[in-house]
Amino acid sequence: MKILVTLTLLITLLFSSSVKFEDAYTLYKNGDFEKSFVMFDTLANKGDSDAAYFLGKMYENGEGCDKDKELSAKWYKISSKSYYEQIKYDSRRDIDKEQRELYKSIEKSNDSQTQDTIRQYTQSLYNIKAYKANYFLPISYLANGVYADTNNHEAKDMETEFQVSIKFDFASDLLGFGEIYSVAYTQLAFWQLYTDSAYFRETNYNPELYIMIPTSEFNDGKFLKAVKFSFEHESNGRGGEEERSWNSLSSSLYFQYKYMFTELKLWYRLSDNFDYNPELLDYLGHGHLKFMFPYKKHLAEVKLRHNFSNHGAIELNYSYPVLGRKDLFLYVKGFSGYGESLIDYDNKVDKIGIGFSISR
Repeated sequence: MKILVTLTLLITLLFSSSVKFEDAYTLYKNGDFEKSFVMFDTLANKGDSDAAYFLGKMYENGEGCDKDKELSAKWYKISSKSYYEQIKYDSRRDIDKEQRELYKSIEKSNDSQTQDTIRQYTQSLYNIKAYKANYFLPISYLANGVYADTNNHEAKDMETEFQVSIKFDFASDLLGFGEIYSVAYTQLAFWQLYTDSAYFRETNYNPELYIMIPTSEFNDGKFLKAVKFSFEHESNGRGGEEERSWNSLSSSLYFQYKYMFTELKLWYRLSDNFDYNPELLDYLGHGHLKFMFPYKKHLAEVKLRHNFSNHGAIELNYSYPVLGRKDLFLYVKGFSGYGESLIDYDNKVDKIGIGFSISR
């Protein structure tokens, strides 16, 4: 807990002197073109595409500077190129285009509020995004180990595994740090599809509330990229002796060295539910270290957990786009150790699964 408080204070101090787009935009709207020009120029040279757009606009109109058509065109081009690079692999771009066409065909209302409701309904204007990997593994094979007994069902070594994970970003920059506030939900299911009853052996539910703070504004994005603070709940929704449930506070640090990305996550278990599986952290430990290696179209991930005993775990994931699509991937998952699921947190399992994912 002391680590979380220390990190929070450190981030607060480091961010206190950073230049913000919102501040520059406020000055611009209030007509203070000279100050806003300087701030937009600083931000644009750091790669802010919105600031680059306003810089192009100010050079075009001579706001806070002399008119200059060449510089105006330069910054407009930089802004549009940066925006395109962000969305060119987003399949929603084509979907949004078709939704706009549908919207054009609908009879409009003279009442603006009614029209806003119609637009939300017809275009699904909601900020729901993928969070963790969304995957479906029709083949997930237990090579070594034994599953926990569940309701007197006999589990087979072959099963189907899938994960659904989404997030909603609901606010940003309330403290002036450029932070993003989000809620997320992840559900991991283990489906005994190849048994006669095809039952769900285990399902884990993981809602989360978190704040993501980018660090680029005070260190130019070198090495340390972001800090995240989270409150999480995880349970399997069962009662009695098979109940597995815990709450935690966590902090995560995100790094990049050349083309390797690293996440260091540390968690602190809250003491409100120690009656359920009090020895859980003896197997899950107090954090994990995750490495991500992108190479061309390939993405490999390695996640390590260890509590300085014999109860660690390693998870390996690999994905590659298939069928010429940018939103569908071959997905291979390997796991060895403890804590793959809550019901089996104290059982060592070795598994391999193959299927596909729709997000990385």
